[in-house]
Amino acid sequence: MPGDSKEFPLCRQLMKGPSPSHVRELSDSRYPLAMYEEGLATGETAYGHGGYISIPELPSGVAVRNSCRPEIIEESAYLRILPPAGGWLSAGTLEKLATCAETYGKGLIHLTSGGTIEIYTTREQMVPMVRELNTAGLDIGSTGNDLRCLTACCGPARCDMALINAPALATYLGQRFIDEQQYPGYPQKVKSGVAGCPNDCIRAMMQKDHSFIGVYRDLPQINNEVLAAWQQAGGDLAGLIAACPAGALNWTGSTLTVAPDRCWHCMACINFCPAIRPGRERGVAWVAGGKYGHRGPQGPMVGYVLVPFIPIKDDDYTAIGDLFGAFLELWADNARKKERVGDFIVRVGPLWVLKELGLKVEPQILLSPKRNGF
Repeated sequence: MPGDSKEFPLCRQLMKGPSPSHVRELSDSRYPLAMYEEGLATGETAYGHGGYISIPELPSGVAVRNSCRPEIIEESAYLRILPPAGGWLSAGTLEKLATCAETYGKGLIHLTSGGTIEIYTTREQMVPMVRELNTAGLDIGSTGNDLRCLTACCGPARCDMALINAPALATYLGQRFIDEQQYPGYPQKVKSGVAGCPNDCIRAMMQKDHSFIGVYRDLPQINNEVLAAWQQAGGDLAGLIAACPAGALNWTGSTLTVAPDRCWHCMACINFCPAIRPGRERGVAWVAGGKYGHRGPQGPMVGYVLVPFIPIKDDDYTAIGDLFGAFLELWADNARKKERVGDFIVRVGPLWVLKELGLKVEPQILLSPKRNGF
């Protein structure tokens, strides 16, 4: 975009000011800015629906957005790159991605809200770019009716709330189910995520067909010495007690206690006060059926807690992988065409799913969700 040009006046408005501008990034690449200007002028995107496309040698990870203004650009093809778990990207990996984007694409990388990495290119440049990505230990996938968007929070590498090593579990699942991410064969797409604690910063329970959430089964640990120091520094004890959604916190006048029969094992008190830490008996809860999409008979829905606690010992995730694989097989064999996991569970019933998988039925997780699952 030349400095004194009068082109793209609406885009120019979005480049003003000291903060970073997405339009500035677009204009510094080979992105067709006329498409964005057209969308701003009409109030509607200049792109239409798209989807998976067939490219020899590339069974998945290739897709296209259709253009509503073919005189500007015929289509917007892109590669979807499987990201390292937790969003951890070294400077060297970023440099490799940038080189690929400059050499084979439009000089633009999109870090999507779903946790994947996309590089916009042309159909002709896809195979050479994938070969280049492979030399850097990267690969593509996660388009079509396959296992998609296997994401994780940053985990204990960055967060003191992490109850499990979410990136490690996501890496295990990604490597074990690599074929399922690259060869579409399911009735519908299936998204998965791993969150290190019930805070669920990646919103896995709300937007993923399968989410694995770090949980603790014993009670929160209270350090009354730290609590006293926190109060002396201005900590709001009444606010802390009121913050508990289950009314499980009791103050005796000198000691804070947790009522075992009331505690939901959420993170409310832990987030509120540094004197309260998660319990030490930690594992994973399996939640299935969440989705944001409005399509399907159920529309957007939060998933079912099908297994409230799966213990993890010595970083062995085999049991979780076995359970995940068993469900995917059950769903693939019994789901209707284009039926998401949540709609499938509602149709057949969570009780049927649990029995088919040979799992113990926990009445409280089905009759009183969002309560104590233990």
